[in-house]
Amino acid sequence: MPPDAPSRRESTPPSPGRALARSSSSAIAAAIVCAALGTGLLVARSWTIDYPYSIDFQAYWLAGSRVNAGESAQLYAAGGGPEAGTPEELEPFEFKNLPIVSLAFAPLARLPYLEAKRVFWWMGFASILAAGIALGALVLPARLGTSVVVRAGFAVGFLGAFAPAATALRHGQTTPMVALAVTLAAAAALAGRPVLSGALLGLGSLVKLPLLALGVLDAVRGRVRAVAAFGAMLVLAVGASFAVFGPGLQRQYVEGLAMHAGTVMVGHNNQSLAALAARLFGPVPVYDWTPRTMGSAASAVALSLTLLLGALVAGALFVSRRAASDAGAGAGEAAEAPRLMLEIPAALAFGIVALPVAWDHYFLLLAPAIAMLAVGLEARGLLGRPLVAATLTLAVLLLALPTPQRLLDVVDTLGWPGRLALSHYLIGAVIVILLAVRGLCAGRSAVRAPLASSLLVPPPGVRT
Repeated sequence: MPPDAPSRRESTPPSPGRALARSSSSAIAAAIVCAALGTGLLVARSWTIDYPYSIDFQAYWLAGSRVNAGESAQLYAAGGGPEAGTPEELEPFEFKNLPIVSLAFAPLARLPYLEAKRVFWWMGFASILAAGIALGALVLPARLGTSVVVRAGFAVGFLGAFAPAATALRHGQTTPMVALAVTLAAAAALAGRPVLSGALLGLGSLVKLPLLALGVLDAVRGRVRAVAAFGAMLVLAVGASFAVFGPGLQRQYVEGLAMHAGTVMVGHNNQSLAALAARLFGPVPVYDWTPRTMGSAASAVALSLTLLLGALVAGALFVSRRAASDAGAGAGEAAEAPRLMLEIPAALAFGIVALPVAWDHYFLLLAPAIAMLAVGLEARGLLGRPLVAATLTLAVLLLALPTPQRLLDVVDTLGWPGRLALSHYLIGAVIVILLAVRGLCAGRSAVRAPLASSLLVPPPGVRT
């Protein structure tokens, strides 16, 4: 061999398989790092749970202990306090769920309060991890990652970075479990299992009323089996509640709901349209959760904003469904997945902000939904547009970041800009609605392959 001839090692290019393996290994490593960072941040933010003022899990624990003691008739009564095992004495109707839900907390109430809350913390933490894994493995399209591990790792990190996730764990809320139910319901809908999807949403709506909007969405979409399963779950739960607890407690539950009708709590963590309107036309006591009657101006603004957003969502659904019908059965089926990725965020975000109470931890439900929104916008050829991408990024930041303590301290001095800034979760949800409406009203890009063709879970009617 001549001295200047290249060696065989130098002249042989790396094999495609080896390069792909290196790329896959790098992606997996990055996903694992992302998941570790997200879960680490989540644990650091939420590990401390012994806040006496935090009444969420106190209400659950007290309800369970009353069931265990045979005092179910007191389920919605005032009570608790150190003698009853909770840090604080609670006002009436602090337990705000259907009576049958109290049975789920009876086993936990056999433990001392803080021990039970720590167990519940672990249950919520596991639910967030499971929601991230389900989002990456069963909902997001395969083209976003070469393996399930990559998609699941990034999804877990994404959900863990959301401040509402930490809030839900810190205060012992059921929102992480409901977020898992929403994610699994979306996966079931994409997999062509409407009965499972509807049943999961019905189960979740028993503890979080905003999920009723997703039941309405299924009805609008004509998913008869999903709506039937959703309704059957609610009927079974209500029937079981009557059978176990009798009609008296059911009346008290309805009275508790009616008590808040026409009122609003302006505490900083209520991020509903009604709360924003009340703050714009009145004082902003950020740590006051007393139900207040809304003035005429605030009521008019809240109603107008609710009707406007509702009309936008309904109009977009009509336009999208009409376009699907005009496209024919084949094209409609191919476009069903990206439509669903846009419809779920629109309906869920509206369901959250339209109710008088939208606690900050409710917006954890939008973490998987906003990932679906990004995929839906990408399938419509919109995510590559700088304005759309920047607006989506802004929505993520508004929904993921905690409310700054400095803002809470000085909001009274900032006028209406401060009141708007205090409602950053609400503004993020409104942006989600507007982006979803934009996607639903846009035609599918001719240069993009249909999203359904690359989903890990095939759409209904497709065999693999």
